[in-house]
Amino acid sequence: MALPVLSNDKPMYEVVVPSSQETFKFRPFLVKEQKNLLIAYESQDPKQILNSMLNSIETCVPEIKMNELATFDVDYIFTQIRAKSVGETATILSACVECNEQNEVKINLEDIKMQSSKIKSKTIKITDSISIHMKYPTYRDMMANPDYLKKDGSQTEILFNSIISCMNSVQSGDDNIVISEEPKEEVEKFVNSLTNEQLTKITEFVEDMPTITHEQNFKCIKCNHDNIVELKGLQDFF
Repeated sequence: MALPVLSNDKPMYEVVVPSSQETFKFRPFLVKEQKNLLIAYESQDPKQILNSMLNSIETCVPEIKMNELATFDVDYIFTQIRAKSVGETATILSACVECNEQNEVKINLEDIKMQSSKIKSKTIKITDSISIHMKYPTYRDMMANPDYLKKDGSQTEILFNSIISCMNSVQSGDDNIVISEEPKEEVEKFVNSLTNEQLTKITEFVEDMPTITHEQNFKCIKCNHDNIVELKGLQDFF
């Protein structure tokens, strides 16, 4: 006797993409997606975790174009799908600032907010004749860089990889040079030739990109001290 086929009528919800303000319908994770996510998390392999997360979103939000989603779009959408799939709360560990005791802190995922960017323009003028056109990178952009997912990468390497991922093209006079079409060595050579003042302008764009944020109060279980934990970016929530 064959097992019954379950109905394809799953509950549907709506999510607004932060960068475009487009609304898409999504369904919660099924057991197969949740299983793949758990296996990926257990592997502690950043690339496997990211791929599993992206594949899950693609499956749950079939009309969305993943290659057009900025990293912060993916972070926000993932938290909303997870909230409707396995519960609205996530539990994290946070140390008390007074006694350093580790506390379990519950976060309501539906309370997560998107911190808006302070950047008004994506074009950064670095000389009278040269400008850099910036972009919000996708996770596919980031993963295309073999150094992005290095576990032993320094903070400096991470910053420089992020800067390159955020550079769309360089306008030099009438020429618009697309960064993704240039050899890695040439791109690094260009970045290394910048002055500190020019690099600071680009770094400000990278550091001020929108991100998911949340503040949560908790009382220490050991010393009863009142704490506030500030979460920023997907890695802080899971």
